[in-house]
Amino acid sequence: MAHPSSILWVESIWLDKARSWIDDQLTQHNIQRIGLIEQPHIRHWSTVLKVPTNIGYIYFKAVVPDLVYEASVTQVLANWYPHWMPQILAVDQQQGWLLMKDGGMRLREVLKTENDIRYWESILPIYAQLQQQSAKRVDDLLNSGLPNRCLAILPTKFKDLLADTEMLNLEHTGGISLAEYQRLQECTDLFAWLCEHLASYGLPESLHHGDLHDGNVFIHEGCYLFFDWGDSSISHPFFTLESTFTSLENRFSLEKHSFWFELLKECYLNSWFEYETQEKLLEAFNLAQRLSPILSALRWLPVLSGMDELERSKYSTQVPSLLREFINLNL
Repeated sequence: MAHPSSILWVESIWLDKARSWIDDQLTQHNIQRIGLIEQPHIRHWSTVLKVPTNIGYIYFKAVVPDLVYEASVTQVLANWYPHWMPQILAVDQQQGWLLMKDGGMRLREVLKTENDIRYWESILPIYAQLQQQSAKRVDDLLNSGLPNRCLAILPTKFKDLLADTEMLNLEHTGGISLAEYQRLQECTDLFAWLCEHLASYGLPESLHHGDLHDGNVFIHEGCYLFFDWGDSSISHPFFTLESTFTSLENRFSLEKHSFWFELLKECYLNSWFEYETQEKLLEAFNLAQRLSPILSALRWLPVLSGMDELERSKYSTQVPSLLREFINLNL
């Protein structure tokens, strides 16, 4: 597998340093490595190493500097909610390194044989519980480095995003056209109104995963564990289902108005009845879906900012396509 030299994770100096840290941490936990370390996952923004030990596989994750908060946030969540998170062995907060025990089988692997969307009927209410518990600890999560994308500051972030014409790939292939750019500029007041209106409902801002799909949910001893918090932030809780539903649409070849989306939305919203009536929850959910493409676009910014021009060109349509989706949802 060939990788551009700009990716740190393939450099021998970095790999030697990571292996040495892993071995030191294993020794401190009286765990013995029994084979060579593998590298099953490499992206520009992260890598995963698979470590064979006498107690089973241990996993190491590293991220780029703009995402180092993931290690701290994962450790904090694992301390608070061990029944919903993989077991963390060690963290290097400065470098964004994370060492954890095997979280079990990814839901994605399970679905290859079972192909059953009904797993999400159980997962979404559990995830809602995690959000509700985390709403009580927002300040602690922000102090751990989690990005703040609360509704009150989203209008400013939206304007900043529109000012970054490089990220918009303005007037380039796959990027935002001048006509689309003008439409987005005209939407700034609407965007601010949508944020203000959504904030008027009695729902607490909390943990927003940002990329909740079958690759980031593990099944371990009958429990669901949530992983990969690199795209997470503090924001409105209902934003999360945008990425989940997009994943389900692709995975199960669902139509936009499939009854499965209605069923899963109901499973999720039923967990929030103590905060609002069913009617108001549905209103808030629909408002959140109109805003959610912008949250998804914002999570790409720290990923793209550290790339060189060649590497960034591979993802040049990500932010524009999400902005285009926002336009289409709010015409």
